[in-house]
Amino acid sequence: MSVISSKDVNEIIRKTLGIINNKIMNHGEITGYILYKMMEYENTYTEQHYTEQELVDYTMLGILHDIGLYKEDNVKNVSDFETKNLWPHSIYGFLFLKYLSPMGDKAEIVLYHHLDYNRHNLIQSRYMHIIELLSLADRMDTFLHMKDQSLEKDYFTRYRDIKFSGAALDLFHKAQERYDITGNLINGKYREELDVLLAKRAFSEQYKRGFLEMLVYTIDFRSEHTVIHTLATVNFAEQLGRLARLSGRDLRDLHYGALLHDLGKIAIPLNILESTGRLSDDEMKIMKAHVRITEMILEGVVDDSVLQIAVRHHEKLDGTGYHKGLTAADLTLPQQIIAVADILSALYGKRSYKEPFSKEKILEIMKGDAENGKINKNVVASLERNYDQIIKEFEKEKENTIGLYLKIKEQYAIISERFRMFD
Repeated sequence: MSVISSKDVNEIIRKTLGIINNKIMNHGEITGYILYKMMEYENTYTEQHYTEQELVDYTMLGILHDIGLYKEDNVKNVSDFETKNLWPHSIYGFLFLKYLSPMGDKAEIVLYHHLDYNRHNLIQSRYMHIIELLSLADRMDTFLHMKDQSLEKDYFTRYRDIKFSGAALDLFHKAQERYDITGNLINGKYREELDVLLAKRAFSEQYKRGFLEMLVYTIDFRSEHTVIHTLATVNFAEQLGRLARLSGRDLRDLHYGALLHDLGKIAIPLNILESTGRLSDDEMKIMKAHVRITEMILEGVVDDSVLQIAVRHHEKLDGTGYHKGLTAADLTLPQQIIAVADILSALYGKRSYKEPFSKEKILEIMKGDAENGKINKNVVASLERNYDQIIKEFEKEKENTIGLYLKIKEQYAIISERFRMFD
């Protein structure tokens, strides 16, 4: 059985990114839908043809084309970033999708979607046609649905083949006449059509896993520490699970449960998430809400065994944990393992409020919790016996993660400099 169905991939993206900024998510879905209907028209009535996988990939890129905007603080009006200050979110979005999603090289479509059509001769890309269609779809939503006053009423007449492709505009009008795109945007049917498209394609497990990992990296928009903590929890949980001789199915569920366990932190205010001091009682109440938010995001979308591992990582064997106050009798071994892995990650990692603890301090705290009946004694004993090897394995993985962040930052600076010519 799969962890998540193909049709639910977009639903979990919709839920998660909608929590950060629903306006950006809505704009992305509308743009993705317009792009999809233009491609559907081409597939049916022209010599241009797309495979089912290409239709899905390009539509997903349309939905996620402004993912770089989620990194911006207080985006109240998406159209401000669609008509001004274009390049930072385009460049970051491109790098994010290229390195942290299953999109790979197709991500360059996002990089160029704000480039005026009359400058397309300055670039080379195997995806020029889709870049033209995405650019038009993006502008069309800004014009038709965001009521942006900075776009003149005769915009699409004045700037034909200047800011956008005239052929792409003609294609939109044909698709509009055939499919009533704007009508479906108004009555909400566009979301159903997107879900049907994505349900049609049986995504590979690797493809789906890529999008789930991408969602974890979106927490980086709020807190880099939280991303590193999540990846450490995944690594520690998997190693402890193998030492406990879990079955292949349980190891798979443990991996995904650990991967998604802190997804709800995407909704926690940054001043609490990155607080350098002790949280007040009210702040701690807000922080603890991340478990319930994770549950709301994952419920009905991922396999229930994965859901329960993810949302039980703060439960204690003696019933003193949260968010349901469960006891040992309620908790499976994978659920008890993630609790240990989460604590190990928190103690070992550098956080906004603390430096990493020493091996001696970590084991002292964890053995104390085990002896007090809060976490699994056998799992902690296994951790103590294998501590050095577990940390060694994690550090190797951590280097890859940090290397990826550095690569993105380095390339962002290089591309930003190159894109000054387009200002």
